[in-house]
Amino acid sequence: MNELLEKLRGGDLRSDGRANEVVEEVLESPQLLPFLLEGLDQLDDVVRGRTSDALEKISRTNPEMLRGLTRKFMDLAEHDDVPMVRWHLVMIFGNITLSREETDEVISLLLHLLQDKSVFVKSWSIMTLCILGLENEKRRAEIIETIESLQDDESIAIRSKVSNALKVLRFEGEMPAGWYKGLKG
Repeated sequence: MNELLEKLRGGDLRSDGRANEVVEEVLESPQLLPFLLEGLDQLDDVVRGRTSDALEKISRTNPEMLRGLTRKFMDLAEHDDVPMVRWHLVMIFGNITLSREETDEVISLLLHLLQDKSVFVKSWSIMTLCILGLENEKRRAEIIETIESLQDDESIAIRSKVSNALKVLRFEGEMPAGWYKGLKG
């Protein structure tokens, strides 16, 4: 394990550990990005979770650094067994620039993730779908229809996100504070 990832080890997923320190290092020295990306392939759940957290934070201020990684992020967002990994990758999709093809694929993935067991993954999927829905009129009706199906979700948090997202997507309201974490907002 490389020196950068060593800083992400230890403890549990309830803490970001030294992820913010790693973010600063990578932003100051972009050549370190490949070493951080190795963290997504580690067996250690804590390292993968903190790696995805660090990447999400990087996407907020320098989304161009993550160009060309959309496919990898999509695969992990769908298949990683750690919810923290999935929700941070979902958040990245709202911060980075996607090609038309990538946008369609990401929207399809996010619509699928609305069935995730994790409330956090579902919640961030709704918020990211809202961001992408505003940018993609072609898929907006489908996004609205699918999000509407969660209006009776057992989670109060999900029902609240659904209500806010539907207002935004129907042009009845502004994007709630905190939904945009990156430069797009």
